Amino acid sequence: MINNSKQAIAVWKVFIGSLPRGIATFVIAIAGLSVGLSLAIFFIGLPILAGMLIVCERLLGVEIRLLKNWENPANESKDEPFRISEIRHDQRLKGWRGWMEVLGNPQYYRSLAYGIGQFPVSILAFVMAIIIPATGFGLMLSPAAEWVSTHMFAFDLFEKDMFMNGLFPDWTSQQRAWFNTGLGVILVAATPFLLRKLGGLYSAWIHWISGQRA
Repeated sequence: MINNSKQAIAVWKVFIGSLPRGIATFVIAIAGLSVGLSLAIFFIGLPILAGMLIVCERLLGVEIRLLKNWENPANESKDEPFRISEIRHDQRLKGWRGWMEVLGNPQYYRSLAYGIGQFPVSILAFVMAIIIPATGFGLMLSPAAEWVSTHMFAFDLFEKDMFMNGLFPDWTSQQRAWFNTGLGVILVAATPFLLRKLGGLYSAWIHWISGQRA
């Protein structure tokens, strides 16, 4: 149970961090393609394209390392964080042979596909990491919200709630609030399970786009 909770927390951290990583990778991929392809006819764009592919490869490697850390906490990697400034020391960018080696390797184009496709995936992962626990805790606070709306603003919080009016037409506003609390407790209790399942889908995407087996 404790391991499951730790794994769920690790997945949540990966999801929260996926959005800034996804934005950075997307910007690098699109900017590198736009500038590199437009200048490729003058050969100036070749090192730009190669450098963009190398950065995308390194960022995909960071993603794979993060997934391995939460999939196998006992074998957690302690690698140093990747810095884009390190790319200027990459031997593959020192001459045209290195450029052509990168540009001619199909594996690097998987990294490019990751750079572009990870952006919408990271948005979805980030939203799920926020929405699931926030919805659960929000539902649990329904009695407090009902009390404030009724006693301080003379407003019935559930008056126009079609779901409640259809299922429980005779229930008072307070009863409906406590029903929501029960739903919130269930959702909060299920959050670790849901995060682990979503983490499995996220992991499958990363392994598929990288060409590695899960």
